[in-house]
Amino acid sequence: MRLLSMTCAAPLAACIACAFSPAAAFAQARNHAVDFAELVKVLLVPVAAKPDPPSWNLGAHPAIRWKSSAPQPAGAVLAKDGLPMSRTGVVHITVGGQVTHRRGTRQPGQWNVVLAGSNTFPMEARLTMDAQAEGGIAPSDALRAAGFKVSALCKPGGISSGTAVYAVEAPGYRPVAMAHEWSSGSAGTWAELRFAYTKPRAAKFRCE
Repeated sequence: MRLLSMTCAAPLAACIACAFSPAAAFAQARNHAVDFAELVKVLLVPVAAKPDPPSWNLGAHPAIRWKSSAPQPAGAVLAKDGLPMSRTGVVHITVGGQVTHRRGTRQPGQWNVVLAGSNTFPMEARLTMDAQAEGGIAPSDALRAAGFKVSALCKPGGISSGTAVYAVEAPGYRPVAMAHEWSSGSAGTWAELRFAYTKPRAAKFRCE
């Protein structure tokens, strides 16, 4: 019995080590991730939808782990920006089949997802890196490669950091304005994307 116990323990230990290895973490994140362009589409409003305000059910994708099924009172920053209600979640994003990694590690980088708006409907969606990462996403290039029409509305002032604003269209979906804020340097890359569903929200986007 002792010999049997020892021979079974080794494979079990190997299995546990494998499950917590960087390669296993990467594979698990990739299996539970969503391609960037696909994620943007599930955050857009279909043209076929009734001409009513956007639904709080936008973002229905198994890769997004929403914290609640209904909007909740937003934090102070969103509320001050005229967005008193929100739904929040997290997601892993792939671009070209690759997951972004936390700076200095092989751990997959996680993105925060936010739908924010009034008591009745969302007015904006946000995707934000939760930490500095290796590399990053060139959102306009990635969306164009996926068949989106992306037009620059203004040019950012910075090189290593700034905000660019685009008009984004996809067949079958209502157009949106997209603001891409980024910061890149020796510490890695950080980015936030904001998608405006209404003209008043889009009017708040400025290139910097």
